[in-house]
Amino acid sequence: MARILVVDDEALMRTMVAVVCKRMGHDVLAASTLREGLSLGRQGADVVLLDVWLPDGNGLEFQREFAQLPGVPDVVIVTGRGDGDAAEAALRSGAWEFLTKPLQIRDIEQSLRHILAFRQGRTPGPEALQVDSGHILGSSPGMSQALKHLAQAAQSEVNVLILGETGVGKELFARALFRNSSRAAQPFVTVDCASLPETLVESHLFGHSRGAFTGAERAREGLLLAAHKGTLFLDEVGDLPLAMQGAFLRALELRRFRPVGEVQEVDSNFRLVAATNRDLETMARTGQFRGDLLYRLQGITIVVPPLRERRDEIPALARQAVTGFCLRNDLPEKALAEPVLDMLLEYPWPGNVRELIHALERACLAAGQGDLILPQHLPTQMRVAVARRRVDNGRAQEAPVRDEMPGYNSGLGAGLTEKAELPSLRAWKAQAEEEYVRRVMAVSAGDVRRAASMAGISRGHWYELIKKYRL
Repeated sequence: MARILVVDDEALMRTMVAVVCKRMGHDVLAASTLREGLSLGRQGADVVLLDVWLPDGNGLEFQREFAQLPGVPDVVIVTGRGDGDAAEAALRSGAWEFLTKPLQIRDIEQSLRHILAFRQGRTPGPEALQVDSGHILGSSPGMSQALKHLAQAAQSEVNVLILGETGVGKELFARALFRNSSRAAQPFVTVDCASLPETLVESHLFGHSRGAFTGAERAREGLLLAAHKGTLFLDEVGDLPLAMQGAFLRALELRRFRPVGEVQEVDSNFRLVAATNRDLETMARTGQFRGDLLYRLQGITIVVPPLRERRDEIPALARQAVTGFCLRNDLPEKALAEPVLDMLLEYPWPGNVRELIHALERACLAAGQGDLILPQHLPTQMRVAVARRRVDNGRAQEAPVRDEMPGYNSGLGAGLTEKAELPSLRAWKAQAEEEYVRRVMAVSAGDVRRAASMAGISRGHWYELIKKYRL
């Protein structure tokens, strides 16, 4: 018997799912809002039927939160106003299916049968999907999904493509995959495609014989052969020259290639892991990257989310970076001052985890023998960016809020006369702040992440405001 959670504001849809579940012998939990659905889902679920347009938000934005509920349910997106972009977003985020209303009972029943049959026969079980993630930290929905795909890839020999912005830690994922695979005792060969000389790419990858070209004074083994029985990691594969992609595709398909200047082909049993920060699908459509090579790379695709989408993980990443740097450089252990944590949470991190680590290493050096890292120890450009962000957010908040703030109207105050007693500045500020917090809570429907984003502050700061005004 399975447990099905349906989150839909239409009573008819909830009733249809209940009828189907009763007929199939399953339990059903029904909710009409996202908040109610997440609350019920904490009891555990096998399948979630999630509507898109709900009274308190967009179901697509909460898809990953539902997928992380106890039981790790499969999510089916259901909507009455579907479009191609929404379907792509849902499926790329891990949804099992994207269904468009109106639905018939047989549609729901068929979808549930397929999902539950897959879950029942799925191997290995969740307990076997544990991996040694090494220095990879993170429990956000995006990182959990990436680690889940990492565990699946580690148990197979398929090609793996790791996608993510510069600095998110794609090589860290590649090394974790290698460490957890059956080839862990064999070579791990890294190739930075962006740094390969275009005229010597073939020689570097396939090797060459003595005298194959000017300057080839001795035979050289290629990187593909060096990765025999091990793992070949092609970093920045989007920069692999187009002219070379055809030859590499053949080597990838046959695991056989001919070194430059040789007559005989050689074999290499390598496992391929590739990574890039570029949009290979767009490049394939515009002829900048071979589509057939892209299809071969996409055995399992792991998407590493940018740091701005997992801000809750910044404190742990920061402490890890500081502790490691101090140990390696014989510096006293250092703590992060609260204002420093606030700045780390507010900064947009265009360089992702790599930028965070470098910024904190500089801060450790600036702090010297001290045991506390202060805002002044952070890089100047980072402090400037946070200061600008705070000023800009303050201006953006002032205009819409000012006219409705208590005691404000053309300089004297709404509802106040010249004879009325003006409140103190402290009292006026507190009253205005409370009113602002209440308004943001109403607009965001209690969604902490959305509210903090609207207010331009960290979630920790937002929680403090909620506690301060007992909301």
